[in-house]
Amino acid sequence: MSWKLSPKSIGFAVLLVAVAGFVLGICNALIGPNTATSGYLTILFLLSIVRGQSWRARVIAVSWSLAVALLGFFASSMGLLAVMIALVVVSLVQGFTMLGETAMLTRSPVNLLAFANLSEVGAEIWQVLLGSLIGAGVVLAFAALARQRAADHKTSVPTRERLAYGFATAIGSLMIVLGAKAIGFPYVGWALLSFCILLSVSADQRKNRGYLRILASVGGAMLAVGLAVFPAPVPTIAALVCLVLCVAYINSGNYALFILFLTPAILLTTASEESLITLGVYRLEATLAATVLALASAAIIETVLRRRQPLGPAVQNPAA
Repeated sequence: MSWKLSPKSIGFAVLLVAVAGFVLGICNALIGPNTATSGYLTILFLLSIVRGQSWRARVIAVSWSLAVALLGFFASSMGLLAVMIALVVVSLVQGFTMLGETAMLTRSPVNLLAFANLSEVGAEIWQVLLGSLIGAGVVLAFAALARQRAADHKTSVPTRERLAYGFATAIGSLMIVLGAKAIGFPYVGWALLSFCILLSVSADQRKNRGYLRILASVGGAMLAVGLAVFPAPVPTIAALVCLVLCVAYINSGNYALFILFLTPAILLTTASEESLITLGVYRLEATLAATVLALASAAIIETVLRRRQPLGPAVQNPAA
């Protein structure tokens, strides 16, 4: 694990965070918090397309982010059942893509629930659309400036395997959302995102990612608690520094350090009446539960797929 970052990577991350913060601040002041929140959610959704994706993939990602936002917003007005159906649909699409680490759809279920919550607090459709378009515009502007990585090697994944992971994503997402409601867990989005990320990577990466996510979350929570003892505005400044570092590390492909600095950036900026230690415990509980569920779901899928494989040697498709 290398801590090294180039000055260019740090400068790019600083610029992205500064511009996004300025744009969202203007939105909040001139239009309102619902538009700013929509923009923020869209930026988080699309952050992975800044580097390493084609422009065709970026356009598809932006279109999908708008579809998820609208689906979550309208489903909320029709009740919990409609939201759960929408969650299944979005999870199936996300699981079916199986794009791996740079998956542009990883936050789909999380954003769906977030926009459903926006509808419940009185946001209007034009605020959701405007904020989403502003957020997408910020990301696409930085995508135009960023140097693309080499394209990932494409592999042919059987349709039944895609469907299996799609159903696993849907069932796991439902279990997390309904389970959180049953026990009154307030941060369902943390668990849902961890689950979706771990399930989206390949089998040989999944256990390592789960292990790194738990350790980095523990380290990040301890860092947040340590920073919180300082007087204002030190914790706020520290949160901004952590945010810059997590953007820089995710763009450089360093997953462990991305999670390490993402955790205090989230905890130090979460508006809650709970103490920071309690928030840290919630974060760890969400990560642990999501990791166990993702590993169990993946193990079941792999077992089922192995049993359903036809007997005899596999025939390679030369066109694949």
